[in-house]
Parts: sequence; structure tokens; C-alpha cells
Amino acid sequence: MTAPALPAQRLDRVRAALGEAGLDGLYVASPVDDVNHRHSANRRYLTGFSGSTGYAAVSPTQAVLAVDARYTAQARREAEPRGFAVFDTKGPQADWFPGFVAAAGLSGKRLGLSRSDLSYGDFLTLREAVERMPEADRPDLVPAPPLIERLRSRKDAGEIALLEQAIAIAERAFLDVTATLEPGVTAREFAAALDAAVKKHGARGFSFEPIVAGGERGAMPHADLSDRPFAPGEPIIVDWGAELSGYCSDLTRTFHLGPEPERFREVYEIVREAQQAAIKGVESGMGGADAHALAASVIERHGYGEFFTHGLGHGIGLDVHDYPPYLGPSSEDTLEDGMVFTIEPGIYLPGWGGVRIEDIVTLEGGRARQLSHLDSTLPAGVQP
Repeated sequence: MTAPALPAQRLDRVRAALGEAGLDGLYVASPVDDVNHRHSANRRYLTGFSGSTGYAAVSPTQAVLAVDARYTAQARREAEPRGFAVFDTKGPQADWFPGFVAAAGLSGKRLGLSRSDLSYGDFLTLREAVERMPEADRPDLVPAPPLIERLRSRKDAGEIALLEQAIAIAERAFLDVTATLEPGVTAREFAAALDAAVKKHGARGFSFEPIVAGGERGAMPHADLSDRPFAPGEPIIVDWGAELSGYCSDLTRTFHLGPEPERFREVYEIVREAQQAAIKGVESGMGGADAHALAASVIERHGYGEFFTHGLGHGIGLDVHDYPPYLGPSSEDTLEDGMVFTIEPGIYLPGWGGVRIEDIVTLEGGRARQLSHLDSTLPAGVQP
């Protein structure tokens, strides 16, 4: 097993990938996620910079991060230790971009664009800035393969430690809130209490807007929050996570209030059997589609195959859905040591509700090591 790279090695790995892709450099812009307040996971992974606006360029000899005056001090604190020189910007991109390209050693060179980090509108602005440059200095703008995404798919020891902390916070918060849960509480109220508990335990907040759905609403895997109150004896799905230093956790538990509802034990035990089969059977070198089949085959054998309506799991890290890998029937990804991903089978029955159990694992020595520790055995029910 090759040890995952430490943060100081990331520039070297990117530069090696540039050579393999036939590129002289890589340009990483800064899309802004205003919902969850995370800004360009690719740029943050590469530079360490967590601000909303900034542009990174890497060549075989230079690494430069361009920011405006709002972020100069922050960029120097976060990015310079990663080997990035900070380039101050002012005015329209066309005014500062030629100097930025020169500082990165990419004038007249083949510059790969990180496609997931550049909107079409931003590309047009970038192209206009290039067209205003002297012809000999213009970089050749070309789409780059997902270089950073591939590097991000294998986590180093520091990343896994942060993920474990984010998971532990989410678990403690869930236990706090369910300890006093009663019928009549609405899904929205539960989510608000969970958010407060996540923050109390040290996270910045949720890593995504949670899914909290009781009764028949649980048959929608991505049900939005509602003001529907929880009733005794109905299944309740909670899908939530905490964000710590940019890293995300993502867990799901299903439980019920009071007496065990009809069918709940049967459906729950099938889902847990499917999840345990996947956790025990997944291994390095396996395809994402084959991993999905480990759980899907169990659910199909029990007659609920048509009610497992999504993939088995997804990578997780600086993004909640950190691709690759994707574990699903259409996946072409290969699982490798160092990857961290969810395993979350579910059964969704229209008019009744659903059951999903989601945990997070990493591959080490070819097998899965579970990073989440919240009990997933059949819940006795939260007693009102």
C-alpha cells in the first residue's frame, strides 16, 4: 500500500499530473457555494485558502494565488505555508491577469482549466482577458482532466482525522437531540435543535441542509424540511452531518417514537443486513458498481429491490459528495486504499415511509474500516 500524500506533497503530485496530461499549468478559479458557505474545495485542497474569492495557478516551477485586498492577509496565512506566492489583484480581471500569468511562468503556455471550478460566464471573462494580452504572452486555454478531484479521492492521515472529528460531533449532537424528542415536534424544529447541538459540540454548523422526514415523507430519499409534526409509531429518517475545518460528515439513522410500528422491524433489519454485507464485502480494486451490488442483492433477495432507488454511497471530504468515488449501478470508478465514502442502502415505500442507514468507511489494507460509531442495531424507539 502506498501511503497517502501529506499536504506538503500536494503541489508535487499536481505537477506530476500536469506532465501526464500534457499541460504546462493548471488554473483553479473560485465558485462560491452560498448555501453551505464552502468555497472551491479544489482550490482549498490545493492552496489551503478558505476565502470566497481567489484564483490559483500552478506550473512546474511556480505556484501563485491571486486575491484582492480583502483576502491578502488571510491568503498569506493560509496559502504561503503550502508553497503559494500571493498575488494582489485590483480592478477587472483583464487588468491583472497578464501579470498573474507571468508570475506563474505561464505566458504563452498551455494552461489547463479546472472545469468544475469555472462557470461559462467566468470562462468568457477569462477568455476576454486573454484576448487583450499581447499575442506572444497569451496562454492557450484548454480544459483539464479532473486532476485535483483524483488526488482528493485518496485522503491523507490528517484529512481522515478531521473527518473522524466531524463524524463524532454529528453523532454526539444526534444523541443529545433524540434524548428528549417527543411526538408533536416538527421536522423543522428537530433540525433547528440538531443544528444548535452540532455547533455546541464544536462544528461550524451543518455540512448540508439536513433531511428530516417522518411517516410517509420518509419515502422521499431527499425530502425537504417541513412543519409536519412527528406522530407516535411512525418511522423517522434523519440525514445530517457536521462541518469542521472544511471537512464534512454525512450520516443517516432511522428510528421511531414509542411503540414499534408495523413493518418497521422487517424493513429495518433488511436494510441493516444489506449495509453490513457491503461494509464487510467492499474491498480495494472493486468497482463502484460491484460495491453497490453487495447491498442491492440483499434487498432484492428480500423482495424490495425496486424500492432501493439510489446508489449505495459516495466519497466524502471537503465536499459532502466528494467524487470520485461513486458507488452505484452506473459507476465506472475503482475503489482504492485511502478513499473515504458512505455506505447508505435504503428502502422507500410510498404511503408508508422509508428506512436508510448511512455510515462512513475508509479503505485500509484493502478492506473497509468504519469511521462512524453511532449504534445502528435495531432501535428500540425513542420513548415519549
